[in-house]
Amino acid sequence: MTFTVANHQLYQDSILVSQCPSPNHGGIITPRLIVIHYTGTNSLSSPLTWLCQKGSRVSAHLVVAKDGRVFQLLPFNIRGWHAGRSEYDGRSNVNSFSIGIENQGIGDEWPWPQVEANREIIRALFKAYPIEDVVGHEDVAIPPGRKPDPGPRYPWGEVCNENEVEPA
Repeated sequence: MTFTVANHQLYQDSILVSQCPSPNHGGIITPRLIVIHYTGTNSLSSPLTWLCQKGSRVSAHLVVAKDGRVFQLLPFNIRGWHAGRSEYDGRSNVNSFSIGIENQGIGDEWPWPQVEANREIIRALFKAYPIEDVVGHEDVAIPPGRKPDPGPRYPWGEVCNENEVEPA
């Protein structure tokens, strides 16, 4: 599985990933951070419906299913509403400089297809943008402890191998 980014859209094996456009977004951004989330449910349809529903006031750039399928909700240069009240490295309003990746589930298990999709997507984003870091929602939410995702079982070592993920 190979992911690439062109014109702020994600392609898998040269084919545009499934689209579920979200009406919940802000202005133009230059992504510098990737924030990993989980959806809080093992359902796939509920989070996709909610994130793509006008008036929900939430969105993300991608949703990654447990089976590795990927849905793009926003172009990567558009401000998503995924981090809420947040701060990273002294900078507030993380949504204004980050890409949000929602993962189907509650953080108790991370199936290999989902892990592999996360790893390859992150690799593609590092090639396409001046990404500085990959963090969990739990790492940027204010106040600390407000959000638990992606949780202690997220396979950081498998997803963000320093030898494979290099800044642009």
